[in-house]
Parts: sequence; C-alpha cells; structure tokens
Amino acid sequence: MGIDVRTLVLIIGISHLIQVLVLFNQFKANKNTEGPGWWLLWSAAEVLGFVVILLRNIPSLVPVMIVFQNIIIFSGTILIYIGIVRFFNKKVNWTFIGSFFVSFVMLHLLFIFVKDDFTLRTFNFDVYVSVIAFLTAITIHKNKTGSIALTANFNVVIFLVHGLVFSARAIMILSGVHVSDMFSQSLFNLLQYFDALIVGLLWTFGFIILLNQKLNAEISEVKVRFEKIFNTSPDAALISRLSDGRIVDCNEGFTRISGYTKEEIIDKSSLDINIWKNPSDRIEVAKMIREKEFFENLEIPLQRKGGEGITGLMSGKLLTFNGIPHIISLTRDISDRKIADQIIKLKNEELLKISAEKDKLYSIVSHDLRNPFQGFLSLTEMLDEELSELSMDELRDIATRLKDSASNLFLLLENLLKWSRMQQGLIPFNPETFQLLSSVEESIAATMESAKIKGIEIFINIPDHLRFFADKNILQTVIRNLVTNAVKFTPRTGSIHISAKKLIENSIEICVKDSGIGMNPQMLDNLFRHDVQTNREGTEGELSTGLGLLLCKEFVKKNDGRIWVESEEGKGSAFYFTIPESKEQIL
Repeated sequence: MGIDVRTLVLIIGISHLIQVLVLFNQFKANKNTEGPGWWLLWSAAEVLGFVVILLRNIPSLVPVMIVFQNIIIFSGTILIYIGIVRFFNKKVNWTFIGSFFVSFVMLHLLFIFVKDDFTLRTFNFDVYVSVIAFLTAITIHKNKTGSIALTANFNVVIFLVHGLVFSARAIMILSGVHVSDMFSQSLFNLLQYFDALIVGLLWTFGFIILLNQKLNAEISEVKVRFEKIFNTSPDAALISRLSDGRIVDCNEGFTRISGYTKEEIIDKSSLDINIWKNPSDRIEVAKMIREKEFFENLEIPLQRKGGEGITGLMSGKLLTFNGIPHIISLTRDISDRKIADQIIKLKNEELLKISAEKDKLYSIVSHDLRNPFQGFLSLTEMLDEELSELSMDELRDIATRLKDSASNLFLLLENLLKWSRMQQGLIPFNPETFQLLSSVEESIAATMESAKIKGIEIFINIPDHLRFFADKNILQTVIRNLVTNAVKFTPRTGSIHISAKKLIENSIEICVKDSGIGMNPQMLDNLFRHDVQTNREGTEGELSTGLGLLLCKEFVKKNDGRIWVESEEGKGSAFYFTIPESKEQIL
C-alpha cells in the first residue's frame, strides 16, 4: 500500500503556512534587519506553490497549473538566496539573479509549448534548484562571522543537503529513472516532498537562531564601542610645589575639570583656590609623597570653581625642579564613571537576567525541538524502510502523528516568539472593557477539541454581568495557556472548572481548576522561574516547556494583576489570577 502523495502535499502546505506565521512575526519584530522580509516572501511563495500543486486535481486547471507551479516554487528559492545576501549586508547582483531566473522560465516554457516533456521540465527544475541551493550555502559560508559560526555552519549543511537532494533527482533522470507524474508513489517524488517538509522546517529554525545571534553580536559591538569612548576621557595634569601647594603649571584637562582658567590658578596654592573639598587630604597626599615619593589611584573628593563637588581619581609622583620638590599629579574626573559604574551594574544585572532567559530558550530549543524532529526522522525512516509493508491505516496514523508534531512545534514557536517580543517590548497593550464570559469562551474554543479527545469535561461558571478592563488578546493568551496546561496534565475522563468572582478591591479573580496529576512543593516553588527547568510530559506524553506559564506571569503583570497556584500531587491544580474590573484601577 503506497503513501497518499496528495495528503503529503497538503501536510507540507500546512507546515509552510505555519512558517509564514513564524517568519511574519520575525519580520515585524526585526524590521530594521535585512533578510527576514525576503524569507517571509519565500514561505508565502512555497505555500502558493503547493496550493497550485493541489489544484492540479482539477482537470480543467491542469494546463495553467503546469505553467505556473515550478515558476512559483523556484521563485521562492531565489527569494531565500536574496534574503541571505541581504542578511549579510551584501549587494545583490540583480543582473545575475534576473538572468538566472529568466533562463529557468524560458526553458520551462520551452518544455511546455515547444516540446511538451514532463521529464525535461522536471530535470530543468531539479538542476536550477540545486544550483541556487549550493549558491546559498556558499554565500552563508563565505560571510559567516565568529559570533554566528555554529548556526551558520548548520544552515550551510541544510542547504547542501537540499542541493544534493535535487542533484540526486537530476542524476536519477539522467540514469534513466522513469518519471511519470508528480503524484506517483515513487522514491523520486518522495525525495522532494520530504525535503520540502523537513529541510524547510530546519532552515526556518536556523534562520531564527541566526537572526537572534546576529542581533546579540551587534549589541555586544555597541557595548564595546561605548566602553572605548568612555575610557578615553582626558586626565587633568597639575604641577605644584610640595611645601606649600603653589601651582606651577596645568593642562587643558585640569582647567576643564576644575572650571578655572590657567591664569586664575598659576602661582596660587591649591588650598587658596579651594580645590580640595577636605583640605586635610592635601596634607595626607604630601605626607605620602615625602615617605614613598609616589601615590596611585586615590579617590579624593574635590570641588570645581563655584563649589560643585566632583570625585577625582588621583595619582602623583615626586619631581624636583631647581632643587625644590614638586608634585606632578594626574587626576581623572570619575564622577561620571561612578554613575556609569552604577548603570553598568544595573545593566549587568539585566544581562544576567537576559542570559538566564537566553539559556532557558536555548534549553527549550535544544531539548524540546529535538524530540519532535526525532519523531519526524523516525517516521520518515519508517516510510523509507517499510513503505511497501505499511497498510493504509498505518499510513494515516503516520500522517496524523506528523500533523500532531507540527502542531506541537507551532505552539512552542508561538510561545517562543511571544516571549521574545515581550522581552523586547514589542507586544502592544490596548486595554478596553469586555464581557468576561464571552472572552473566556473565545479563548478556549481551540482547546475544546483536545479536551474532547481525552474525554475531559470543561465547566464554565462565570456570571454574565462580569466585565473586565484589560487587553483582550493578552487575557485570552493567559486563559488559553492555563486551560491547555490543564488539559495536558489531566487524565482521561477528568474535569476542568473555569470560574470567576468579583473581589472587594474592585478586581476580578479568575480560577482554572483541574482534576489532574497536581504538583509537589518543589515544583510549585520553581513554577514561575525562568532560570529553572520545570517542563514535564502530559498524561499522554504531550510536550511541555514551562514557557507558557512564564508568558502568563508577564501578561498578568502587564495587566496590573497577580497570578498564583494551589496544587497537591495527585489531587489536581488550581491557577488563580486577577485583572482589573474598571479603567480607574489599572490607571
């Protein structure tokens, strides 16, 4: 029993549609970065291409679809190449791109209208796709930098594999493999379809990671430049007589720091012009010079003309002019640096937090994305090795499992993107007044099917009159995540209760309570922490990252509410959060 190629094409189209959504969010979040916009156009072209393939089932449309199918899909590969070139801020050779594309189209049309030959059209498509794939791999390899080398190499391998797949197809044609039509159940056809499914997903993830690493590298470069500018501030040089502090000479740095002109201070004592905020410090400095002949990096409070206080970092050495001991001192105004040190300390704390969040995201990417891909690989290996032995029911089961894996990946990517946008402050906040019951019903509509499959009943006990003032999309994201988790961790035939009540402080308390497996005290303590891994599998092996609850915490906080949980292992969990009932409260 062979695989239903049309069903496979539909699954691929759905996966590319998911990639459109993912890349659209990346494009919106990184509009100042070249590349994501072209990748978004690629994913859209691929979706359109697979729609055209499916339309070939309509006999009257076949001639038109044959003309446009390969052109649309090939244009997508061209868009990927352009996006990679622009991502590395290189100039696109439009003459080459245009000539390359036009030559493909002309050959494609030649093998339709002059010599109608399906095999030659397929060979032409395979050769051109493999060439552009290898060019893309070469471009990434040539332009990679140290900060993105690992991910760049990953993408190079993906595009090399992509190019080799289509090169292999071209070689198969040259070796005499019979090519009948694109819906035949053959290894020749399955190669390109599974390449579109698996490789397409892999390079989408590779693009996202590559983009984030580039942004991180740019942030680090800006930080280094700032530090260089900061550390090249001029020092104040002063020469004064050791015995009485009479000033002999100074530089422009000293006049700038002190506020005095050179004429105002020459031949006067440093005590006379009140440079020292504490005159006793001058006595201590003179004592050190007499005893050690130098001092280094003393933080001394000084004051400018007019009495403004500054902090100076002073070093000095004993010099003798005409047999008279003098002090030559170098003073750096570190007042701004002290403030900057405090800022840097705060920034370091922020960077530690960001680093912890980054480690959390990398952990999710490395652990939770690996499992679905391993599932994809095992299923494709099964199809490759046992295709002739699989029944139609087994093939349907494999297709269903592929669809479920794609759904899990989409949910994970959606939460990852929302988390990333939240950290960048890119999620809009538009609070309005809404009816609570209808908003809750809307938010859990997509979850009802998962609950139904597990035989879980969802009960809603929310008074019709309750209204809230918050961002509706954000609120629904919170409820959807909480209910999704409840379904995930509740065994079959369990129940979930969603309730709400008005609190005396003009707030509404919403509760999502389940009869699931519950949590132990240690898990409860770490539940809303981004630096601790809290993910676990659902009652039927459903994937979990723990990221959804972190989103809930951030979103509830953004709506001026709070969130908490009550749970006991084996006895279910109850998640509570509050939202304002009126505009006055959130303001």
